[in-house]
Amino acid sequence: MIRVFDDSAWQQTVDLIAYKECTPFIGAGASAEHLPVAARLAAGLAAEYGFPFDNDRDLARVTQFAAVRAGNRQYIKQRLAHRMFTNVSPPDYREPDEPHALLADLRLPVYITTNYDDFMFEALEDRGRAPLRAICPWYTTDREEVKEATKLFGEDGGGYKPDSNRPIIYHLHGHHGTPESLVLTEDDYIEFLLRLSEDHELLPPIIQRSLTTKMLLFVGYSLEDWTFRVIFRGLLSKRPTLATHSHVSVQIPPPAENPEDERQIRVQEYLDRYLERQNISICWETARAFSAELRRRWETRRRDE
Repeated sequence: MIRVFDDSAWQQTVDLIAYKECTPFIGAGASAEHLPVAARLAAGLAAEYGFPFDNDRDLARVTQFAAVRAGNRQYIKQRLAHRMFTNVSPPDYREPDEPHALLADLRLPVYITTNYDDFMFEALEDRGRAPLRAICPWYTTDREEVKEATKLFGEDGGGYKPDSNRPIIYHLHGHHGTPESLVLTEDDYIEFLLRLSEDHELLPPIIQRSLTTKMLLFVGYSLEDWTFRVIFRGLLSKRPTLATHSHVSVQIPPPAENPEDERQIRVQEYLDRYLERQNISICWETARAFSAELRRRWETRRRDE
């Protein structure tokens, strides 16, 4: 039976956030109003490098082609990071429905993102927190480099344990300040999955626990994204069979060209059933609409306490 995201689902989501049993998982849709979208970046690179295949808006496929043509994957990553983050206007973190601002106000200890930007970090700073940042070292097999990238969580890092005042933003797919860390091309996605499967110590224990024992709140993803599919195969498949909590994914409803076209309904039913098998409930809203409703319910709960 498909789980409807009703008042009961909202209540459980808000309660688990209050109990610190929630880990936000932030995707590109949360930043789409302020950064070039993947399809636009892919189309530009496709035209520049003469991409000869269909679907010139698939960024992983187009950047794979561009990297082969250029003979230098690192160069393509640097170019894309430069294009994405030159003259970027950050979100207004005082807007009540801005997704990063809402997530910052939940005062959680761990935030995981597959985005390359600093918006979650900035939103937490705006709220007077002292966030720290860490990047998954999937891109290197050098043990010293991996040790350096993960030292924050070990003895050399003073035994850092994230909390509401000193939260961690963990960049699974890299950060624009370290271009080699970006999971961008098709090869990157494959290598990322291989590293996760081969090196069980690649992710710090606190991040592994956040992934395996908490409710995951996906904001800014689409089922069509490579990123979302890789998360399924590389991370959620490793969760215990009897995982503690179900998860929530905020998904934009599929567009309908004709209001009378029932295909939109069938698509949503299919996606509901698909994600239900992964123990994920879908809230069919935009990131902003979801943020506005979650803020309303969160603030109501806090007033009633």
